[in-house]
Amino acid sequence: MTALEAIKARISIRTYEERPVEQEKIGVLEECLLKMNKGPFGNAVRLMLVDVSGQDKDELKKYGSYGNIKGSRLFIAGAVKSGNGNMEDFGYCMEQAILQATELGLGTVWLGGGLNRSTFAQKVGAAEDEVIPAVTPVGYPSDKHTFTDNIIRFLSKARNRNQFGKIFFDVNMETPLTENACGSFAAALEAVRIAPSASNKQPWRVIRDDNGAFHFYLKEDVVYNNAFKGIKIQNLDMGIAMNHFELAVGELGLAGGWKFAKPSLEAGKLIYIASWVTQKG
Repeated sequence: MTALEAIKARISIRTYEERPVEQEKIGVLEECLLKMNKGPFGNAVRLMLVDVSGQDKDELKKYGSYGNIKGSRLFIAGAVKSGNGNMEDFGYCMEQAILQATELGLGTVWLGGGLNRSTFAQKVGAAEDEVIPAVTPVGYPSDKHTFTDNIIRFLSKARNRNQFGKIFFDVNMETPLTENACGSFAAALEAVRIAPSASNKQPWRVIRDDNGAFHFYLKEDVVYNNAFKGIKIQNLDMGIAMNHFELAVGELGLAGGWKFAKPSLEAGKLIYIASWVTQKG
């Protein structure tokens, strides 16, 4: 499975089969987690597998969101210190791990709210200056869906996505960017468009400038993004979007890299995050 295939195949799974993940696949995941230790902003990220097999129902309740997750006995959790771009870096690294799990035929779902962060902090040995932004269960998807799962999918409109021209723009926010106009980068932007986000709010906005650079902005829901102390859920989403874009352009053979110099573009109240500058040969 290619990166683009994994991006398209990944869906949120909350109900899992009881069967354990094979040790061979666990080994592949652990190798990926060790490699994903730093994001584009340079923050150190620690990701690891947390096995809750053998724990009874009362013990499992300590994990918080586990009440909405059925069947899984394995989680990917991690920690990151405070710092500029730390949420984006964590989102970037965690999404890479989630796509690796997808390639292995395993299901996942981003859990940023409702989890008991102190319990996971103990499991990963988090330091006092580290936070646990999100976790994901890992396991084999079940064909059966719980009532809670169906309600969450309905409320979040899980498979709906904004149209291309509503989130991607050409030079200014008044000019929608079309797939035809962005040529080879259309598939990379589509990978961003279909990325997962908290409550499916899809907070990313991208403006292409006259030089062909792509500038990533956050359309922030201020109350929502600051609902958890020390955690900015929508900045995690921006890291996910950056991961998808970088994976896609790499697979498409389009050279470039991340820069962090705010451009002189009119973007209204959008918050600048990062820029992908193409390398012209």
